[in-house]
Amino acid sequence: MKISPTIGSCIRARRRHWLVEEISAETRDPDLIEVVCIDDDAQGQAQTLIPACEIDFKRVDDEAWESLGREAPSDPLAFSLFLQTLQWGTATSADQALFQAPFRAGIEISPYQLVPLAKALDLPRVNLMIADDVGLGKTIEAALVMRELMLRRRLDFFVVAAPASMTLQWKEELASKFGISAEIVDREFVADVREKRGFAYNPWNSANGYIISHTLLREPAYTDGLHAVLGALRARSMLVLDEAHHVAPSHGEAYGLDTQLTRAVRDLAARFEHRLFLTATPHNGHSNSFSALLEMLDPRRFTRGIEVGREEHEPVMVRRLKADLRELTSTPFPKRVIEPIPISDTAAGCPELQVSEKLVEFLTNAEVHHRSAIRLQQRLMSCVHSFALTLEKEMDSLGEADRTKACELAEFTKPFRVRADAKTRRLVEWVKAHMGNGATWNERRLLIFTEFADTLDWLRKQLLQLLDLSENDDRIACFTGSTSLDERAMLKSRFNSDPDTEPLRILLCTDAAREGINLQHRCYDLFHFDLPWNPSRLEQRNGRIDRRFQPMPEVFCRYFIYENRQSDRILDALVKKTERINRELGEVGPVIAETLEKRLEEKGIFGDAGKRLEADLLSEAYLEAERQKEELRLSPERERRRRKLVDELATVERRLEQSRKQKAISQDSLQGVFLNAAERVAPQGLRACDGYSSHDVFEIDTANASFRSGDWAPVFDEMMARPRKGGETEAEYKANVPVKKVSFYPIKDGERLDASVEQLHIEHRLVKRLLSQFNAQGFRSRLDRTSILQTKGSQPRCVLLGRLSLYAKGAASLHSEIVPITASINATSVAALKDEGRTAREVLRELAGAVEESVLASDRLQSVFRARAVDDAQVLRPLLHVRAEMIEASARKDLSRIAEAHAVSLRNLLEGQKSALRRELEKPEVEVQLDLGLHAPEDIEQRKQDEEHWRMRLARIDEEILSEPEAVRAMYEIVARRLEPIGLVYLLPEGFAL
Repeated sequence: MKISPTIGSCIRARRRHWLVEEISAETRDPDLIEVVCIDDDAQGQAQTLIPACEIDFKRVDDEAWESLGREAPSDPLAFSLFLQTLQWGTATSADQALFQAPFRAGIEISPYQLVPLAKALDLPRVNLMIADDVGLGKTIEAALVMRELMLRRRLDFFVVAAPASMTLQWKEELASKFGISAEIVDREFVADVREKRGFAYNPWNSANGYIISHTLLREPAYTDGLHAVLGALRARSMLVLDEAHHVAPSHGEAYGLDTQLTRAVRDLAARFEHRLFLTATPHNGHSNSFSALLEMLDPRRFTRGIEVGREEHEPVMVRRLKADLRELTSTPFPKRVIEPIPISDTAAGCPELQVSEKLVEFLTNAEVHHRSAIRLQQRLMSCVHSFALTLEKEMDSLGEADRTKACELAEFTKPFRVRADAKTRRLVEWVKAHMGNGATWNERRLLIFTEFADTLDWLRKQLLQLLDLSENDDRIACFTGSTSLDERAMLKSRFNSDPDTEPLRILLCTDAAREGINLQHRCYDLFHFDLPWNPSRLEQRNGRIDRRFQPMPEVFCRYFIYENRQSDRILDALVKKTERINRELGEVGPVIAETLEKRLEEKGIFGDAGKRLEADLLSEAYLEAERQKEELRLSPERERRRRKLVDELATVERRLEQSRKQKAISQDSLQGVFLNAAERVAPQGLRACDGYSSHDVFEIDTANASFRSGDWAPVFDEMMARPRKGGETEAEYKANVPVKKVSFYPIKDGERLDASVEQLHIEHRLVKRLLSQFNAQGFRSRLDRTSILQTKGSQPRCVLLGRLSLYAKGAASLHSEIVPITASINATSVAALKDEGRTAREVLRELAGAVEESVLASDRLQSVFRARAVDDAQVLRPLLHVRAEMIEASARKDLSRIAEAHAVSLRNLLEGQKSALRRELEKPEVEVQLDLGLHAPEDIEQRKQDEEHWRMRLARIDEEILSEPEAVRAMYEIVARRLEPIGLVYLLPEGFAL
C-alpha cells in the first residue's frame, strides 16, 4: 500500500517519529520529503528521506487509535504513573507570564532569583545581563533562564564561556540542579572525540551543550569548529558568558581599547540568537567600554562608542545588591565581619619592617623603573621571601651602580627569607587557638588568600613547620593558577565535605580562586595574608564564603596590619573606608575602586607618596571627596533601585503562585512515580536508608542487573560521591567511590546541605532516564493504553485522553497539553458528558484521584471493554478534535499576540539604533576628540575603527528592520499540529454489569 505523507503529517521511520515539513513535489508518491524528529530525546533533528527506500516507513496519524485495547491490561498504578509523567512533560510558549523551570530544579530558589527569568520572557531575543552582587547566585539565575527556554523549545544549543577555574563547577551545577548536560571543551575532550569519530569530525557536533574557558576562546584551533556549527547565526542557540567584565575593552587614556578576547567574543557572540552575560562588575567606569560590552550582548539595541543611559540598558540588565536584599527580603544572608589583626612590633624585633626601611632607602637612591618599584612594594607587603625573588628578577633591568645597591639589599634579606614573619606567627596562633594543633583538630575550616604563588608556597612550608605537620599532611592544601581542573574540583569537594570524613582544614589560595568557586558550605573564616590594592578584588575574595547558602549567621574576613609600617596603615584605612562606603551605598563602585588602585600604582605606597596618601586617608579629605562623587552617581539610583526591587519581587511572587497552580510538581508525587517506575524497570535497584528522620533517602545499587547497560553509565558518572583523583584509574575510581545517595528533598546535616545526598528533580538525568525506560517498557511494548478499572463511584464513566502538540518550523513545540473527554457508558457505546465549567486540569485531577483508588475490573469486563475500546474511542474522537481545535485557536491567538509585541519591540529598537548612528556620524571629528578627551594614538585609532563599524552597521540596518521582526513572528507561527490518543480509561462502579 502506498503511503501519502502530507505537510504536517506524522510518520514513523528509522525507529523514530517525524513531522513532515517539506515535500519535493505534490504527488502521491513524492521522491523526497524533509522531516524533523518530534521524539523527546531527539526533537528538532532534521533528515531528508526517500520514502520508497525506507525499510520501515509508516504514516502513524491513525496507528495509535487503531491499537487501543490490543495489549495486556494496564493496572491502575501503572496507568496513573504514565498519566502523571505525560502531564509533567507538557509545556507551552503561549503563556508569557508562566514560570515552568522553577518547578523542575533541584535547589531552593528565592523569589529574587526569578526576576531575570521574568525579564527574559519579555524579550524578543533573550539578550540579558545578570549583574547581581557577588554571592547572589547568578549561575542559578542563568540556568533557570536556560531551562525555561529549553522547555519552550526556544533553545537547543548552548555554550558557556567562563574562567578556567569555573568550568567544572558550571558542569556540576547545570547537571545536578537543572538536568542540563554539557561537555567541557579542552584538549582532552577534542582528542577523545577525534579518537572515537575520526580526525575530520567536528567536536562541536557531538553534543548540544558545551563549556569552554575564556583562554580557549582566543584559540582558533578550538573555535573554528564552533564557528562552522553556528554559521552566521544559529537559531535557538545561546552564549552564556560568565565573568563578562573580562571581555570588555581595556581602557586607554580616554577610550576603550579592544583586547584579543574582546575581538574573539564579539565575533562569536554575534552568531548566537540568545546571550546571557554574567558579572558582578558590569561597568568599569568607562562609558565606551561599557557600551562595547553591551553591544556584544545585544547588537540591535546598543552600539559601541555610543554612550548608554539607564533607560536604554534597564530592559536588558538585572542588578541587585546584597545589602538591599538583606534589608528588604527574608532571604538569609550572613552578616560579614571585617576584622583587622594589628601587629605592634617595631623594626628592631620585626625583620620585615627593617626590610621595608631598606627598600624605601633603595628606591630613593636608585633609578628603578616605576613598574618595577611598584612590584617590589607589592611583593614586600606580601612576604620577604616573595620580595627577594622579585628583586633578583628585577636586577637585570638596573644600571651597574644600582645593581650593586640591589645586591646589598638582597644580601640583607637573606637571613629573613626562611623565617616565619610576624603575620605567619599570628596566623598560627589563631589556628592553634580556634582550630587545633598537632594531631587534634576540630571541624572548623579556614580559607587563606594571597596574591602571589611564591608567597603561597612559602606560607605553606611555614604552616607545616609551625603546626608540626608532615609534608604530606592532608589538613593543608593549595589552590593556584596552575592547579588543574580536576584538582580544583577535588579541592572544592574536599573543602565542602563533612569534616568527620575529610581531613582538609586549611585551603591556601591565590587570586585564581577569587571568582566563581563556592566554598561557603563548611567555612566561615577567611584570612587575607596580603591585601589587594583594588577593593573590588577584596570583595571577590570575601564572596567565596559571604554568599547565598552560607549556613552560619556570621562570616569573618580578617587581615593583618603592621601598625608601625606606613603602607599597612594606608591599606587598613582603605579597607575601612571602602567598607563604610559599601555599607552606606550598598556597593563600592568601579570608579572609586579603580581610582584608588590607579593612585596607588601611579605613586606607590612607600616614601613621600605614601605619606601624602596616608595623610589624605586619615584626614578623610581625599576618600571623602571620592565617596561623594560615588554617592552622586549611586545615591539618586538607590531609592529608585530599592523601589524597583520591591515591585519586581511582588510581581514575580504573584506569577510564581499562579504558575504553581498550573505547573507545580509535588515532591511526594514525583517520589511515588519514581519509586514505582524503579520497581518495574530495575527491581531491588533502590534501597531505603536508615538514619534520616526528615525525608526518605535512597541508596542506588549500581550493580543491579538492570543498570548494567552502557546507557546507565553516564548517569552514574555524574553522581559520584567525589571527583576522580589525579593518577587514579577509571576502574579504581568506580570501584572505590560510590554514587551519592538520593532524595527528592534537600537533606541537611545540621544547618548545611548534606553533600553525600543528591536532590532529585523532574529534570535530573537519573529521573528522566528511569521514567523514559518505564514509558518505553510499559506503554510501547507490554502494556495497553486502555485501562478498565473498578472504582467507588456510582456512575460508569469513560475518559478519552489525547495529547495536542503544536509545532513551529523545525518541530519546535510551541504548546503541548493533555485534553480529556468524559463520557457516560451504556450497554453498547458511550455518550460524551458536558464538563459543567470544569477545566481540563480539574478533570485530570479528578481522574487521577479515581484511578489511584481503583482496582482492575474482572476478567469478563476486561474482555468486553477491550473489544469495544477502538469503537468507543472513535465515537469520542470528533469531540476530542473539537476540544483540541478550541485549545489551538486560543494558543494561536496568544502566540500571535506575543509574536507581534516582540516584533514591534525589535523594529523600534532597530529604528532607534539607526537614528543614534546617524547622529553620532554627523558630529565633527574635532568636536568628538575634544568631548571624549582623545589624545593617545591608540584611543584615536580605536575611535576610527568604531566609526567604520557604525557605517557598516548603518548600511545593513534597513534590511534588518524588515527581516528581523518577520523572523520573530515566524518563531511563534504554528506550522503543524498533532493530536494523538494517549489513553482510554473505563471507570466502572462496584457491581457494574452489562
